[in-house]
Amino acid sequence: MKKIISSLVLVLITAVDFPATRTISNSGNSFSPASLTITVGDDIIFSLASIHNAVEVSQTTWNANGITPLAGGFEVAFGGGSVAASFLTVGTHYYVCQSHVSSGMKGTIVVQNITGIDDSKMPPGFSVYPNPAHTTVTIEPEENSSGNKLYITDLAGKIVATLNPDHERTTIDISTLARGTYLIGQADRRKRSVKLIKL
Repeated sequence: MKKIISSLVLVLITAVDFPATRTISNSGNSFSPASLTITVGDDIIFSLASIHNAVEVSQTTWNANGITPLAGGFEVAFGGGSVAASFLTVGTHYYVCQSHVSSGMKGTIVVQNITGIDDSKMPPGFSVYPNPAHTTVTIEPEENSSGNKLYITDLAGKIVATLNPDHERTTIDISTLARGTYLIGQADRRKRSVKLIKL
C-alpha cells in the first residue's frame, strides 16, 4: 500500500533537469512568439529592440489596447530583460509594449501547472508532498533509496537548505522561504531533482 501511495505521489511531481528559460523577442512591432505556453517554474527572457518594453496588464486593459500596468505584475524595461518564475503563476498573463500597443504589439504567456513525470528522466528516489505548499512539505524516500543528503536550491542554484532524510519520512518548515519555485535534489541535482512550488 505504501508503495502504491508513493507511486501516486510521484505522478503529482515532475522530475526535471533544470527549469526552462524561454525567450520572447520582437519582429518589428510584434512580439515573437505572441503567445507562449510554459510550465510553472520556467523563466522568461525578453530580448527586445531598445524602443520596446513589456508590461503585464489585466485582460480588460489588454483587450482595450491600454497600457496601465497590472498591480503586482511584471515589467520589463525598454530593450528587454528577464521575468522571474515567481511572477508567472498558473493562468494567462497578458502583456503589452506600452509604446506600440496601438499597433497591436501585445502578447500572452499561459502558465500550466506541473502535471506529471517526464518518462525520459530518472525518478528522483523520493516523494515531496503537498506540492505546491504554504508552510511545510514532507519528503519521503522511496524504498531502497540511498538516503543521500538532499538540497533545496533556488532557481539560481543557491542552496537554501540541506536535509538528511535517512530512509525516513521528514517534514520540513518552508514558511521562511520566499514565494516561488525551488528544486529539491540529491547530490547529483542536475539529474535527480523535483520542483517545489512555495505559495
